[in-house]
Amino acid sequence: MTMRRAGPPEGLRILKAGEGLERVKRRSTEVTLLARGGGPEVMLQTIAPGSLITLTSEAPDGFELYYIVSGSLVAPGESGQEQVIGRGQCIVVTGLEEEVNLRTETGVTMVYVSSRPVFHQVSEDLARLMALARRIEEQDPLRRGHCERMRKLALAVGEELHLPVGRLEVLGCAAYLHDVGLAEAPLEVLVKPERYDERDWECIRQHPVTGRRMLEKTYMSEAGLIIEQHHERPDGKGYPHQLTADDIVLEAAIVAVVDAFDAMTTDRPYRSRLPEQSAVEELRRGAGTQFVPEVVEALVRALEHRAHAAV
Repeated sequence: MTMRRAGPPEGLRILKAGEGLERVKRRSTEVTLLARGGGPEVMLQTIAPGSLITLTSEAPDGFELYYIVSGSLVAPGESGQEQVIGRGQCIVVTGLEEEVNLRTETGVTMVYVSSRPVFHQVSEDLARLMALARRIEEQDPLRRGHCERMRKLALAVGEELHLPVGRLEVLGCAAYLHDVGLAEAPLEVLVKPERYDERDWECIRQHPVTGRRMLEKTYMSEAGLIIEQHHERPDGKGYPHQLTADDIVLEAAIVAVVDAFDAMTTDRPYRSRLPEQSAVEELRRGAGTQFVPEVVEALVRALEHRAHAAV
């Protein structure tokens, strides 16, 4: 007599709706790992409207495949024209020579197949960098909580400026990690109680470029440009590239304003914190030269909303 198995045969796994091996959820994206084996991985991605998806091809002999289950996104087409990719269509990436940006028009659900393991890069790369940013904070007790304050306030300002959810996710990441490049600066400079001299500044001015390089190999590489530009100024007197207003991305301008505000309203070894209103007055004095005016006013509105919510 042959006994029937109580469940599916060995090696067969049936996942119920919503199940997976692992799941990572971010502000605009949810990624569920469905299967892996030796190298290839199969994932299910759900992405919010208005998000940006960057396609790269780091492994020339590998591939990535995106099958659209529902929704639609926009991709570059022939002769510079955009094309809409919808349900039932497929994107295959092999040997891509340069980055390609796709934009979600609606919410999109797609099956993502990669010939190499990538899921844990999604869940681990940024976690490692965030831990590094927190270690930088811990080296200077007066900086504790700076990254999280930056993230929250930058998102509030971004919402005041009506950034779509995908850009807000990248902004929040960049705000949290804006100073991660300082991890490669000498510790004695980071904890120096006096004002920096010119040699110190030569070292510190490298951290935006270092930060961008550290983000390049993560799924949040878009945040790298924001980090690289967050010390630029509309009048061209910032660093590291002396960009002017038209060349600075809005998210970098947001991080610059929020960073200055947090610095002014936090105690430093050489001065006490300013009241919020005094800090706002300083920001307004720098509007148009050091800071983008519309971002300064968006910060003011965000602070007002925060104050009303606290009452």
